[in-house]
Amino acid sequence: MEKLPLTIRQKEILEYLGVHTRDYGYPPTVREVCRATGLKSPRSVSQHLQALERKGYIQRGRDKSRAIRFLHRPDSLGPNGADHTVALPLKGHVAAGLAINVNDVDPSSYYVDRSLFAGEGNFLMKVEGDCMVDAHILEGDLIVVAPDRTATSGDVVVARVGSEVTVKRYEMRGGSEYLVSQMGPVRIDSKGSEVQILGRVVGLIRSAC
Repeated sequence: MEKLPLTIRQKEILEYLGVHTRDYGYPPTVREVCRATGLKSPRSVSQHLQALERKGYIQRGRDKSRAIRFLHRPDSLGPNGADHTVALPLKGHVAAGLAINVNDVDPSSYYVDRSLFAGEGNFLMKVEGDCMVDAHILEGDLIVVAPDRTATSGDVVVARVGSEVTVKRYEMRGGSEYLVSQMGPVRIDSKGSEVQILGRVVGLIRSAC
């Protein structure tokens, strides 16, 4: 789909968003865009960001100062992002509590520093619920998942329970396997259980409010 043309100022802001994301692994705040572009009013920056969103270049999370996703990659990120950044695809929502059906989300990626989350095939899932706060995982967080079907006792994992998906701590107790959260342990029945580990949680991204 052909994108609508940008003004000179919109191009400047989009390029700065890309440069900052490439260099730091996350987008700038509105005030950082103000300082970088010489615009004196955060309102002016917000209006330009709204135009970039309306024209299909970015998507912004509401009430999150750094929640900007690129729907059309700026040239400043290069053809493959940058050597020290990696694009992690957002693959859906995951419950921290009762398992939920996986929700479809708009296909998008977040560019992060490659050194933070090493490994091939890592992806993101957005957390719903607050039953994993003991593991410092809060509702609205993005968890980084390594697609590993095996886990060590104590690992936080994403698991499929029947047709639903949840995030829990994996534990071995008395020779039995459990998925544990603040809601209590759920025993994994090795003789035909429908519980399947989809990956280990290896990182977390929390947008600054």
